[in-house]
Amino acid sequence: MKMRLFIPFVICILMTTGLAGTVWGGAPADKAFSANQFSTSSFDQLQRLDQIASSLYEAAFANNRQAGYQYVQQLQHVIASELKNASGQPEGWLVIGQDAAAIEKTLLNSQTGSGWLMEAARIRLASDALVRPEHALWLQYEKVMLDDLTRVEKAWKRQTNDGAVAARAAMRSLEEHAGRIRPALTLLYGSKYEAETGERIRYTNLLLEASANNRTNDAAVDRSIMSLKEAVMRLFEQSGRADSMPAIAVVPTSNPLSWTLFMGALISAILTYSGWRKYKANPFGVKPIQ
Repeated sequence: MKMRLFIPFVICILMTTGLAGTVWGGAPADKAFSANQFSTSSFDQLQRLDQIASSLYEAAFANNRQAGYQYVQQLQHVIASELKNASGQPEGWLVIGQDAAAIEKTLLNSQTGSGWLMEAARIRLASDALVRPEHALWLQYEKVMLDDLTRVEKAWKRQTNDGAVAARAAMRSLEEHAGRIRPALTLLYGSKYEAETGERIRYTNLLLEASANNRTNDAAVDRSIMSLKEAVMRLFEQSGRADSMPAIAVVPTSNPLSWTLFMGALISAILTYSGWRKYKANPFGVKPIQ
């Protein structure tokens, strides 16, 4: 009986000691882990950036110049904070800053129309990519850009003599969409990430322009369009790589090990108390009848 009382008591002591070690002794390890994560204050700033970018895009879509100027001022203030040192690639923040400066210049020049909608959309996609990288809006452009390429192929293969001219015109939509997601890609992965796609677009345009002037052959254009399509597909296939996703999660506040040790110590304490009560009620155990 004493052994049944002693074993849970020892287990309770050991688990209580381990629990104390994880709560107090494990603090430096928790701090080291938190240093690799997105701090709570930086995450709040990122959420604010996303809200401002969304409001700026809505103002640009409605051509609300007064609200747009207010939001772009707030955006530049957030960009100038320590947020750019906490997450994202430096080249991406530079591109966003350039777009914000372009919007400010457009609004200050009192130009009519909504000529700042493109920059506002780029900023909106970039901020969204930081907040929710695995489900970002820019990922939806895969189908859009592949549809653009389908139109390019159809225009190039048309039976008339203006196939190269038509294909070159269709390429402008692909260029626009590629340019729209460029800040998001650069902010997440750096400027080299979308370099292949940009180079393929440039080379395909050169071949189409040359073909319009009868200075190239059809096979070269066919190969270039096919390579461009493969580059676009790789662009989105690689977007889900775990090693390239930025760490923007809020610092975790729970500790599973502490909860495990706590529950173990509690159960051991209950078993110890139950065994002690039985021992006090019958310290000598059950004696066999003579």
